[in-house]
Amino acid sequence: MSRIHPPARQPWLGSLINALLKKQYGKPFPALELLGHHPLYPLGYGVFSSIFGLGKTKVPHPTKLLVTQLVAELNGCAFCADLGKRFAQDAKHDLEKISHVLEFASRPDVYSPLERAALQYALEATQVMARVRDTTFAELQKHFSEREILELTVAVATENFYNRLNAPLEIEAQGFCAVPIFELRSKT
Repeated sequence: MSRIHPPARQPWLGSLINALLKKQYGKPFPALELLGHHPLYPLGYGVFSSIFGLGKTKVPHPTKLLVTQLVAELNGCAFCADLGKRFAQDAKHDLEKISHVLEFASRPDVYSPLERAALQYALEATQVMARVRDTTFAELQKHFSEREILELTVAVATENFYNRLNAPLEIEAQGFCAVPIFELRSKT
């Protein structure tokens, strides 16, 4: 149960977007329901998600999924980690890689140099200061074009947006896939 409740009346657009998501994934998106407290937020969420979250990129889809899964796990967002695993499952990507993404640096036999470069970049870009070391960026440039680097950066930023919406409000995993529930690192 999240920390706040959805409004009794949802904006029509939010209801429509959530109905479409529920049809596609079998469950509603609680964050979208909560955003109904402001009549324009569901519209922004829908547009933002369709352009930045789900839009087609030149970055290989499996790499983008690994990057967003890492960000979700770093931020302790159970909803996003659950949904990310579902996305990987639906796309028939390697679920073993998704499941162990936090261990990417210690498993060079499992993750390619391209994936490790993208994951290291996502790790550093997700930190509070979002400072990426020059060596990390140089390694990234060996594997990705400038457009792809921009797309990776947008994927990391977008996932951080979702995580920072879901985690503080304690929006729970919906059971899209069986993933461990994350403990909040510190509750105040």
